[in-house]
Amino acid sequence: MATHLRRDLEPRWVSWYCAKHYPRDIVKLRCPLGPIPDALKQAVGEAKGIKMYRPWRPEVDALVILPGAIDIIEAKIFKYMDGLSKLPRYKDLVPLTPELRAWRDLPVRMWLLIPAPIDWVQASGTQADVGVVTEAPDYIKQAWEERDKYWTKPYMEAREKRKEKLRELGFR
Repeated sequence: MATHLRRDLEPRWVSWYCAKHYPRDIVKLRCPLGPIPDALKQAVGEAKGIKMYRPWRPEVDALVILPGAIDIIEAKIFKYMDGLSKLPRYKDLVPLTPELRAWRDLPVRMWLLIPAPIDWVQASGTQADVGVVTEAPDYIKQAWEERDKYWTKPYMEAREKRKEKLRELGFR
């Protein structure tokens, strides 16, 4: 059983999805959203303020600028409620984002990318005006299926064996 960093899978998945569905559009991955504090803009100027304030701004997984709309996309392998909760807040921040000033009047559509259809996510998405897309490459489906195996005897034994080996090597 190999160790995988789950947090690295979602950005790769979003990149794959955008390349497939938005090949000719402007795509901004891990796009920062929201305004820059006025005091910072006054002190260093807007361009430098944008760079300096980057670590404190929320990021949407992808923002796509289309001829008549902006699509914001969040991908979640497991924590679907996080994506459903974040997207409306991100939508509110799009018109306040200085880098998106030229497109601020476009309507914003929200999309949640998940690995498989889940009834409550679909229903919640409909209620929140979030489109739910169930399209994923094999490596995402594999990560999603791994969760179901976590508590099976072979996986528990493999984890114990790995822990023992780490203890032998002086870790833990």
